[in-house]
Amino acid sequence: MRKIDPAEYQKRLDRMTELFTGMVKQADRLSQTRCPYRDRHDECTAAFRCRNQGVVAEGRQRQGCGHEGKLDYRSAWQSDAAARQRTKDRVERVKSEAAARRRGNGAKADPA
Repeated sequence: MRKIDPAEYQKRLDRMTELFTGMVKQADRLSQTRCPYRDRHDECTAAFRCRNQGVVAEGRQRQGCGHEGKLDYRSAWQSDAAARQRTKDRVERVKSEAAARRRGNGAKADPA
C-alpha cells in the first residue's frame, strides 16, 4: 500500500472545503427567499394550505408553487385559528375528565 503524503492530503481537503463552502453559501442565500416546500419541479409539497399554491397541472400530482422568490414566503402560511382553539378546548376537557376519574368520582367535565 502506498504511503499517504500529508501535504497532498491537506491540499485535497482544502479543495473539498472550498467546493462545499460555495455550496453552503448558495444554499444559505436560497433559503432566505425560496419556499422550503417548493420542489425541483416547482410543485408545492406542503401538507397545509398556502396562498401561493396554484392549480394542479395536467399530468402532475401536486399543486404548483406560485412563489417566485420575491417575497417572504413565511407570510403565506395560513392557520385556522378556530380549529386550533377547538383542539385546545378538547385537550383541556380531556384533561379535566381524566383528573375527575383519578379523583374517583367518574364525573365528566363541564362541556362549556
